[in-house]
Amino acid sequence: MNYLKEIFRGFWSLLVGMEVTIRYFFKKPVTVIYPRERLPIKRFKGPIAFVVDEKSKDHLCIACNACIKICPSRCMSLEIGKSAADGKRVLTDFKVNYMLCSLCSLCIDVCPTDALKHAEGDYDMVSLTQKELVMDLLEPFEKRGTPLTKIPLAPQTPAAAK
Repeated sequence: MNYLKEIFRGFWSLLVGMEVTIRYFFKKPVTVIYPRERLPIKRFKGPIAFVVDEKSKDHLCIACNACIKICPSRCMSLEIGKSAADGKRVLTDFKVNYMLCSLCSLCIDVCPTDALKHAEGDYDMVSLTQKELVMDLLEPFEKRGTPLTKIPLAPQTPAAAK
């Protein structure tokens, strides 16, 4: 009789386990096949990028240097030239080294023209070399040939280059 009770208990245990397995078999899976499917991440601070002006399709940076001065990581660098037409400051180069950037958002907060933002959805930035993580934020604007990138620059004098 004990033998039959043990067989019945084992069979009952098997049925209860199969019930759990079958229940999860017909539910929607919770895993995501990563490279093909991506989950939207809320409140993610992506890499620094320029805000694009809707009218001119150009960046809003006035080369005031405030972001460079406040950056605790010293991960940003910019170069400024003078316009040949009116002598105003023109942004000629803006690079961010993402190996050093801590995504603290101080540069975004201090910008007087709100020219910087965190890029959306780029949460898997990887590279094989360090050179790939130093990015030129003006590159997309130069490729499109936006108005600010077409401004002719005044030639630098040797005294001004120092």
